[in-house]
Amino acid sequence: MVDAACDLLREVGIEALSMKMLATRASVSLSTVYNLFGSKQAVLAKVFDLDLLKYEQLVADAHSQDALERLFDAVDIAAELYRADPDFYRATLRRWLAGPSGPFLNLALREPRGRFWRGMIANAAAEGLLKPDAHPVVLATLAVQIFNGALADWNDGEITVDQLRDEIKFGFAVAFYPFSTEAAGERLRDKIANLHRTLALERGALG
Repeated sequence: MVDAACDLLREVGIEALSMKMLATRASVSLSTVYNLFGSKQAVLAKVFDLDLLKYEQLVADAHSQDALERLFDAVDIAAELYRADPDFYRATLRRWLAGPSGPFLNLALREPRGRFWRGMIANAAAEGLLKPDAHPVVLATLAVQIFNGALADWNDGEITVDQLRDEIKFGFAVAFYPFSTEAAGERLRDKIANLHRTLALERGALG
């Protein structure tokens, strides 16, 4: 039924998805769907939970140099997921990024993802790559805003997946640099310079 829900999200989006539609696609009775999940929101929560778990496992399995590099590897991994399944991610993002989405989407989408980035940033601080006064909650909030801004542009078709990836990584590097220790500062400066050049080329600002 979760697979059926994912397929329907790709085809019709969150708003049009119904429990009856899900029962038909999964070849089960409507009562079975309600017995197992209870509501459409519970179905969507399961879809979002499993997607986040898959993403977190991919990030954990990445051969990252350290916790700081894992932050940037996580952006690469997210971009490849969006590239591989744009219909699914646009369906889940459209309502989320459009504005106030109510307590359900805040709980099912925003908070678990904010918690993920807070943990990543805390790990970078624990490894001595960010200064002790780099507050994970503050930096994670900023990171999510950077991520969401680029996601909104991609969701609207204004930028490509590659531009999304590079804009987020550039934003991360600029945001984290003032809070970096000497061990990480030079690496972040290099990222800023390289990504600035790449983005300028992508935007046609350089010949």
